[in-house]
Parts: sequence; structure tokens; C-alpha cells
Amino acid sequence: MKKFPRLSAGLIALASAFPLAAKDTPAPPEFAAVREFIQRGIREARAPSVAVAVLKDDRVIWAEGFGLADLETKRPATSDSVYLMASVSKPIATTGLMLLVDQGKIELDRPANDYLPRAKFTARAGRAEDITVRRLLNHTAGLPVHANFFRDGIAPPPRDLTISRYGFAHTVPGSRWEYCNLAFGVVDYITELTAKQPWGKFMEEKLYDPLGMKHTSDHVRRSVARDATTQYRYDIAGRFVRVPPYGFDHDGASAVWSSANDLARFLRLHLNDGELDGKRFFKPGTLRAMQTFSAARSPDKPENGYGLGFFVEPYMGHRSFGHSGGMPGVATRIRAFPDDRAGFVMLLNASAYGPTNAATFREEICQRITRALFPGKTAEPAEVKSESKRVTNPGNFTGKWRGSLAHYDGDIPLALEVEESGIARATFGTQPSVRLEKVSFANNQLTGQMEGVLNTQPSHHGTVTLEFRLRANDGALTGICVAEAEGYFALSHWVKLEREK
Repeated sequence: MKKFPRLSAGLIALASAFPLAAKDTPAPPEFAAVREFIQRGIREARAPSVAVAVLKDDRVIWAEGFGLADLETKRPATSDSVYLMASVSKPIATTGLMLLVDQGKIELDRPANDYLPRAKFTARAGRAEDITVRRLLNHTAGLPVHANFFRDGIAPPPRDLTISRYGFAHTVPGSRWEYCNLAFGVVDYITELTAKQPWGKFMEEKLYDPLGMKHTSDHVRRSVARDATTQYRYDIAGRFVRVPPYGFDHDGASAVWSSANDLARFLRLHLNDGELDGKRFFKPGTLRAMQTFSAARSPDKPENGYGLGFFVEPYMGHRSFGHSGGMPGVATRIRAFPDDRAGFVMLLNASAYGPTNAATFREEICQRITRALFPGKTAEPAEVKSESKRVTNPGNFTGKWRGSLAHYDGDIPLALEVEESGIARATFGTQPSVRLEKVSFANNQLTGQMEGVLNTQPSHHGTVTLEFRLRANDGALTGICVAEAEGYFALSHWVKLEREK
């Protein structure tokens, strides 16, 4: 992989010297300090590029690109530059599905399986018929963590295969909120099956093109290839390294490409409850339902929740809805303030996670934009709570347990021994036992990790981290074992163990 050094002063000057692109909108004076902060961050190599759009009272008051969309060609970023959206894809995919809701072709409270003719969801807890479309859209369907990136030109499997392997509820549907990419991988699939045409084509013909979002699709359109950004991550020295292309088995969760200007139109549509430029695209109330608090994300902060495809939460003293996105080479965010008829778009082509990441830079820009939008009328952003303390007292987890891990190659025998000291050991099949690391027993859940080889996907080779998340329930331990490889996948497998007599 080719590595790129920190941007030189000359290169930054070159990127900054270009005049505003035709579609860029000059910033009002109150955003001068925000511009300076972004430019300084680009000089400090906090991201190769940033594209921003800011809305107020149904118009774009600022749209601009900073830095370089591609470090090799030294092509400047603009507000028309096309970025991979990561999880900002979720509200976009939901908006497409809501077109079919408006037409009466999809009912939000019907079982999702009613729209799946082949592979179906199953339920390890509760009932599969309670996995409704609405619960997919608000992350309460009981589905566990799921991320699956395919590299080196390897094509993702058919969606039916993914559903048959990983489409199960591990908690009772409707009982709790748990973020799951696969839920939105099924949203795009249900949309495709119901519309009877490929998801990307449906979205272009029925949503993007009618809204004037010509830079948006599930790929970089040929007509705007010149505007495509390249994705980068940081190496150990803080240098930019190109991220090779990758695909997904959850396109509706992650695969949309778009620009700051297109997303500004998308937010205007939502702030206007389905109208844009005097034309109505959705029935009144349809998009408001997406923005309405539907499920609390945590009992600790009940005001922070999720609607349908949108996070719905207070932000710096203002009611808001929106979404963030983060994947290899990507850090994105959209946020709207419905009471203030305002919002913003933030797009970066650098990784949102890792020891050095662009997520902090993204959030610092967002805070500065919010303060400039509402001078003297913002609260400081809430501090992120540190992780809960590790609990070493095993309580009723003590003892020997035996059962299996469900795997598509066949169930794998599994034994678990938990000592009164809190030490836990796992044994797969006839292999030697392995002591689990980072063991905790907080909130009636046993968590612990080990490394091993588990058949997952053809683009990854080697060991993976296996993280157990098990709960004690009626004399059994049930839950999931998540196979994780950073940048590749986080795949959940059902585990059920019973106490040895």
C-alpha cells in the first residue's frame, strides 16, 4: 500500500488556493472561525479532506470543501465531492423504504419475514413474528451486533445466505435497543424485493434523481466519477494510507455514496416533512415518523434514543435528529434541528476509529458549527461516560457449563468453567481449554475474550477475537459469541450452555 506523508505547507497552499467550486456556497462571517479551524486541522493532517454544508431556514448558507479528495492526484475537495457515507446510509435507506410505506406496499408493523420469500429470520429468544419492519428500523428487533466487510475483490454473499447464517434474535424482539447493521441490510433487501428492481436502481429512480441528488447512489456514478474521494487511514507514524475498496452484506447500513450538497437537499426534505422546493414527495407525517423518538438507547440516558433510521436526541441544548458514520477511511455526520429549521452535513475521508482517528476532528467541527448557528444559545456537549467498571465477582456464573456454539458449518461443542475467583476457561470440542481475558460479570452478563480460528469469510485469514456475551437465565447461560477482526467483521453466533449436574 502506498503511504502518504503529512501534508506539506506547499501542498496545503495548493489545496487552499483553488477558488470556490461552482456549487460551493461562501460562508457567512460568523463561520470564519470554523473555516480557520478546519483549515488548521487539514494542515495538521487530521484528515485529507473535509466537506461541509450548513442549512438555515430552508436554504444552504454555507457549503465548501477543504483539503484534497485524493492525495495522489492532488485533486481538491469541494461540496460536490462524493464520499462513502458509512452509517449515514441508514436514514437514507429508510427514506427509500418509506416511499413504499406511502404506497401501501410495506407495513411497518408487519413481520419482516412476510417480505422475505426465501431465507427467514429465526428467534433464539421470543418469537420471529415479532421481528417487525419497524423494529428493524429502530434497532429493537433483537438482532445482535453485525458488521461484514469484503475485500480483495471478493463479492459479498447473497443476502439470503447472510440472513440464514446471522439473521436471528438473541433477545426478545421489542425488549431492548441494540445497534445492528444487518437490520438495515435487510431493509434494503426488503425494499428491493417489494419494488421488484435492484435497490440501487430503485433509489436512483424514485428518490435521488427526483430530489436532484445526482451525486448519490450505492456506488460512485460514472457521471460524477471525477468527484469521487479516496479513503485513507493512518499508519503508526500518523501517515495516510490508502484504504482499498471493500463491499458489504449490509448495503442499506453502509454502502451509500453522496456529497455535502446532495445531503443538504436530503436534510431539507426531512425538515420540510417531505417537501422540497415547493414539491411534495411524501405524505405529511411520513418522514416525521422517522424523526420521532421510538426507542431509548440506554436506561442511563432515557432522553437519548432512536426514531426510524435516525438518532433522536438533544444536542448542545437543541432538539435534533441525525446520524453519524464511521468505517475504514470514513467519518461522516448529518444533524438537523427541527425546532430551529437548521442543520449541517460533515464528511471526511479518514478512518473514524483506531488509535489515531478522524472522529474527534469531526465532532469538534460539528460543535463549532452548532455554536455559530446558535450564538449564545448552546449548551456544552454532554460528556461521554467512561466504560462501566469491570466486575470480578462471578456470582451465579460459578460452575461448569456445557453446550454449543451455533455455526453455519455445524454446531461446535463448547464447555465453560467459571471459578469463584472469577477466572473463566472455555473449551471448544476436544481442543485444550483457553483462559478468557478481560472477564467481567457486570449487569448479570459474563463477558470475556479469547483468540482462535473460526470460519467466517473468504477475505480474512488467521485468528479472530472471540468475545462471549452471556447471561444467566433459568439455569442456563445464553447469548452470543462475537467473532471480530478489526476492519473486516464482527459476526455474532448463538451460544447456549447448561450447568453440569
